Amino acid sequence: MNKNLFIIVLLIVNLKSFAQEKHDQDKKEILQKVQQFFDALETQDTVLYKSILLKDGQTWAISEKDGTVKYSMRQFSDRLKTFVNPAQIIQEKTLSSKVMIHKQIAMAWVPYTLDISGKFSHTGVDVFTLLKTSEGWKISTLAFTMDYGSKPK
Repeated sequence: MNKNLFIIVLLIVNLKSFAQEKHDQDKKEILQKVQQFFDALETQDTVLYKSILLKDGQTWAISEKDGTVKYSMRQFSDRLKTFVNPAQIIQEKTLSSKVMIHKQIAMAWVPYTLDISGKFSHTGVDVFTLLKTSEGWKISTLAFTMDYGSKPK
């Protein structure tokens, strides 16, 4: 009886270890997609941009200036029409990140700073929603805040 109990405990420990390893791998891939998104913005790489996004995905922007809050929404496909602009190089840098995963859906909470052509523009928080497809994790939506003020240290 003790031998059977030992085998059961060993199986449970191995299953939990496998599940944690899978979760860690998914988290790594999700953060890689976020970094690829930032890389695509900076290099204006439309091929990379399209490869990490769901075709019908959306971007939501929320900004506040002078007490007025503005919301705007664009399709990822619409963003591609103005994506290449050598006069504006977007450099977005991650300050930290938190990833939550449940089966085939994930969320990455990513505070950031954004410079345009080397000049500070704003800070904010990106919230990426990703779906696991047959091709791997894809960004389905991005909602972000734009906080104008001083650059964090």
